[in-house]
Amino acid sequence: MPAHTPETRTTGTFCRVCEPSCALTAEVNGGRVTRLKPDRTHPVTAGFACHKGLYYTAIHNDADRLDAPLKRTPDGDGQRRSGQPFTAVSWDEAIGDIATRLQDITQRHGSTAVAGYIGNPMAFNALGSEAMDSFFRQIGCQRMFSSATQDCSNKFAGAEAVFGTSTLHPVPDLEHTDYALIFGENPRVSHMSFIAIADPMAKFRAAVKRGAKVWFVNPRRIEAVTPATGDWLPVKPDTDLYLMAALLHELDKAGLFDEQTIREHGKHIQGLRDFIAPWDADTVAQVTGLDAAQIRRIAREFGEAPSACVHMSTGVNMGRQGTLCYWLLQMLSFVTGNLDRPGGNYYAAGFYPAAKAGRTDTSQVFFRDGTFPPDYGPLRHIRGILPANLLPQMIEQDTQLIRALIVMAGNPLLSVAGETHLRRAFGKLELIVVLDLFRNATGELADYVLPCADMLERRDINICGLGMQYQPYAQYTDAVVPPAAERREEWWILNRLLQAMGRPSLFDQPLAEGQDEPPLFQRLDRMLSRSGLSVAQLQQADHHTAVLPRHTPGRFYSDWLQTDDQRVDCCPALFSDALKQAANIFAELQQDAGKAPSANLQLINLRTHYMHNSWYQNVPQLKREGQQDNPLHMAPEDITRLGLTAGTPITVRSASGALQASVHPDDTLRPGVVAMVHGWGNQQTPGLTLARQHPGTNVNVLLPSGPGSFEVLSNQAFMTGIPVQVSALV
Repeated sequence: MPAHTPETRTTGTFCRVCEPSCALTAEVNGGRVTRLKPDRTHPVTAGFACHKGLYYTAIHNDADRLDAPLKRTPDGDGQRRSGQPFTAVSWDEAIGDIATRLQDITQRHGSTAVAGYIGNPMAFNALGSEAMDSFFRQIGCQRMFSSATQDCSNKFAGAEAVFGTSTLHPVPDLEHTDYALIFGENPRVSHMSFIAIADPMAKFRAAVKRGAKVWFVNPRRIEAVTPATGDWLPVKPDTDLYLMAALLHELDKAGLFDEQTIREHGKHIQGLRDFIAPWDADTVAQVTGLDAAQIRRIAREFGEAPSACVHMSTGVNMGRQGTLCYWLLQMLSFVTGNLDRPGGNYYAAGFYPAAKAGRTDTSQVFFRDGTFPPDYGPLRHIRGILPANLLPQMIEQDTQLIRALIVMAGNPLLSVAGETHLRRAFGKLELIVVLDLFRNATGELADYVLPCADMLERRDINICGLGMQYQPYAQYTDAVVPPAAERREEWWILNRLLQAMGRPSLFDQPLAEGQDEPPLFQRLDRMLSRSGLSVAQLQQADHHTAVLPRHTPGRFYSDWLQTDDQRVDCCPALFSDALKQAANIFAELQQDAGKAPSANLQLINLRTHYMHNSWYQNVPQLKREGQQDNPLHMAPEDITRLGLTAGTPITVRSASGALQASVHPDDTLRPGVVAMVHGWGNQQTPGLTLARQHPGTNVNVLLPSGPGSFEVLSNQAFMTGIPVQVSALV
């Protein structure tokens, strides 16, 4: 008789890699996920999904996935090194030992001795993020770090100052706009950030087809720039603030400010006008690398368009003045009357009014209370997060040293600047615990690596897009397959730790008749109830999805704005020192603009389809020929000027460090700009077999770290526009 072939079943789910949460159909055969496809019948994402979601089967089925808790076996000298052996242990042993050691550390050193580092994927994990907040709050953790200070904390800080809340981020109305300015963003590769929109390139194509003007402002002619989707404005790196200031200057000069909107809904407008006064188009032209007449023309077109919208992403966030840029971005929308207007920018509340949840009193934002040494200067908590660029200092030099670090779905060793310093600092910790899918570079130095269920192995709700969904909707997913081996969800791990430490946990709650686990969705049910929904209703709905009404303008100032007086702050007092520093930086840029081109190379972050976060570093489909390393991309003019050729081994130096790479000609870069892809550097990561075979170079060695390496307003690290020198490797 022929062997029995397991039947393939299909089930719906959704991607949890970036904000759109694109709907997927999973094919399961014999308990194994064999394929992920776009869900073509989904009422919102309608069959769109990018390779990040579709390639997730390679992550889910990777032989390097963690299947049991691992305990590191230190060498005889007690030093913490990559490559030390790990031993599989039971959950009871791991939980018991970790809990005992955490209690001992807090008893000896206080709760400030325990720190947490949170990676991006936790934002896409509804139950895990809730459990994470509860866990760190209960153990009294005050030192929280996050990948947010590497890519987006400036937006939280800017929204707090301008709108009174860190969770109010107006999205562009691309379907109805007549004019769009998109700063530092590559929708074709990254699919946009701080906006949940399926197939953004289709929106740009449709906008251009109906006659809208779209500008992508970027030092590189990104993949999103085509005749059908928009034009390129080749700004110099890290000068977006002065371009925005000049646009506002020229708008005001032309009488294109909406004075009625400003009177009714704004405050401190004179402060804005004072700030933009010095920076007309002629003044900023050389610094930004743009033609003054073109700047004036774009300003007038933007102001005279029936509707206009703006958006920006990491290419601007990662600069030295990301918070001020986010402020001026909002001002471009507000002072022209395009905020809360069809075709402009609007707030999409989603199934829960998150704008109110992020309300913050910005009058008490800096602190010098003795908790931190004065060498750091004034520090802020941005949504509870401190600058990751100070993590090694707080381990080695602080008056109250960090002695234990818990890392969740993150890889600070390769994501944060200063790998060498971080390795040394991590060696001084008494305890490192990593919760992840893989034993990544950071996990190699951990005492325990705990195996987590992935997005196909857990229930979830699309919580990340709250307040940013172009089309608001709520979607639930069951686990596509049960967690394999000894993998566990984060909520389970963290509550087991709390229980072992004698603190309240979900496992203390009595189970109702027929229940085999504690109630998990109470908070989410409360949130969903604001839209008349519940988890049970979503479970029964077609596609497990409820589509919510689209935004209608007119509620931004009355319902969503969270300042005490319900006015948009056009020049927050919090920015006082930063505005003075902006003038100093501009003077430096003017001096640099007059130097020889060879002395003016600036490094930016290159986004590609072939590298994303740590989990994708081990995906075979992304390590195809020509994508097995991260060379330095250079404009052909710069290659010729420096006497180099394609493939030439080179040394790249900055004020912070040096690395070796090879030259890759790239005619998409404006001259004077070089680019490398972040996320490489796995020479010492045996837990990721393929990534170690093709380790590439950790570009973060070139980035500044420690005090002075981040924007004080937001804790955002400086990661773009880095001055570098390039020379042939001798």
